[in-house]
Amino acid sequence: MKTVKGLLLLAAMGLAAEAQAARIEATDHRLNYEGRVVRDWVNQDVQFNWPATRLSFLFQGRELAIAMDGQQSQFDLLIDGRLHGVIKTGLGMRTYPLLSLPTSSTLRVELVKRTESYDTMLTLDALITDGVVSGLWPHKPHLLFIGDSISAGMGSESNKRDCTWEENVNSSNARLAFPAQTAALLGATHTQVSYSGLGLLRNWDGNQPHHALPHYLDKAGAVYQGGTDFESQHPALVVIELGTNDFSSELQPHEPWPDQEAFQQAWVDGYVTLLREVRQRYDNPPIIVMGQYLWPHDRLNLAIERLQQQLTLQGEPPVLVERMQAENSGCLWHPTAAEHEGIARSLAGLIRQQGLLPE
Repeated sequence: MKTVKGLLLLAAMGLAAEAQAARIEATDHRLNYEGRVVRDWVNQDVQFNWPATRLSFLFQGRELAIAMDGQQSQFDLLIDGRLHGVIKTGLGMRTYPLLSLPTSSTLRVELVKRTESYDTMLTLDALITDGVVSGLWPHKPHLLFIGDSISAGMGSESNKRDCTWEENVNSSNARLAFPAQTAALLGATHTQVSYSGLGLLRNWDGNQPHHALPHYLDKAGAVYQGGTDFESQHPALVVIELGTNDFSSELQPHEPWPDQEAFQQAWVDGYVTLLREVRQRYDNPPIIVMGQYLWPHDRLNLAIERLQQQLTLQGEPPVLVERMQAENSGCLWHPTAAEHEGIARSLAGLIRQQGLLPE
């Protein structure tokens, strides 16, 4: 079946038989993935979901395409570290041309998932090429980011707050969000578990009460009924950016907390539980908690102060706190790429100052 599918893909690319185009399965050892992935060794496919998941390799040749079921996600194609184009995928297995060069060249190729996907895994089937692929295996520290739409880079390529949903989707780019930018500044790799609209205990405006972000902490992707078996690197540092959706809207009548005081205490208790789970799973890494001012009550920063006090009272290890500074000038009041850059510079500065990464 793979051989027949490969021949169909070659025909779709228009590669002549004499070019000796080859099929490189997604599970091939030369393909380097950054982020959580699931390898299907039987079908030789790789599945993934979280934004900013990255595929990278060295390429020498002229023609290159990728076969995948992208589930309408968007990807940045980087060539030698520079943006070469945006790949907008459809539903179902399709072949997407990546390169068609006049002469054979040697290039570093990266494909980075820009957007979020909900309740579905993407499937990468194979590369189709007339050239040679080699592996890239950098030895770098690894960071884990846990967050919401800010971490996911919602609207990061926009320059206005009032956007249609289509404008919001097309301007969302996890590669330009502060997790990816922080990792780049520190010479690190990263994984992120980012889901727009979700909070630690409650989601924006109290909607979708059946789930919150901690449900996905050990998930391969943003799939509610999805599996927990995945491959990823062990993080040297964990950064948690949660609370904006918990505190940016008022409690609704259907929610279980009688008032803000009760909710804030429940939120602090929930955060302590989350920190314990992260420390247990990843062998006590340093943890940074992100906060920011939320108009008009500053409830998130106040809750984080309360969290620090409770950790001390319970004899739990402390966390470092980084407060994001941004005007949130992008779509739906989210940071722009320039604002994400400022957040990343400040966060990377704290990490360097505290010596949190191995030399």
